[in-house]
Amino acid sequence: MRTQINLSRHPFTNRRLLWIALLAIYLTSFWLFLWMVTEKDRVLAKETELNQRIDSQRQAALDAKQEQERRRNSQQKIVVTDQQALQLAAARQLIQRKGFSWNRLIDEIEDYVPQNTRIMSIKVEEISNDADQVLATLQVKALGTTPAEMTEMMMGLEKSGGLFTVGEAGQEATLETGETPFTLNLTYKPAKGGSQ
Repeated sequence: MRTQINLSRHPFTNRRLLWIALLAIYLTSFWLFLWMVTEKDRVLAKETELNQRIDSQRQAALDAKQEQERRRNSQQKIVVTDQQALQLAAARQLIQRKGFSWNRLIDEIEDYVPQNTRIMSIKVEEISNDADQVLATLQVKALGTTPAEMTEMMMGLEKSGGLFTVGEAGQEATLETGETPFTLNLTYKPAKGGSQ
């Protein structure tokens, strides 16, 4: 029997090349898809990093501006009214008086008070600091049994070695009880370390 080949009805086709081309297109498309996804992730990560850097630099600039504003505000000249100046001077005097030791003063003045004399009051007129040395002006009011006790106390204070210096002194009339009031103005210069 004879085989007739009719190429017009059943042409010979080689489909291998077609499948290879389709497979190449598919693999190329798949590789491009994976590359685009990876590239997109990389770009998003870079964008996030850049945004974080921008935010941190913006915050640093804001902090620097606030610090500059704070410094400018703190360096502004402070205006003090007359009343505030008086209050400040009174506060300074209070601090100076606080640095003055009353216990030390009373202990030291007791050694120079005659036996029959009573101290009625001690008034601190002024306190000053000269080269880490406290200097106080005092007014001492006392009551003696005789007028000579004022002189005795003044002589004792003059022998205090510079601890007390006697200024003005005044004696009043003898009271009905026979006691004589007197007033001594003293300068008190405690030894170093004795003012605290």
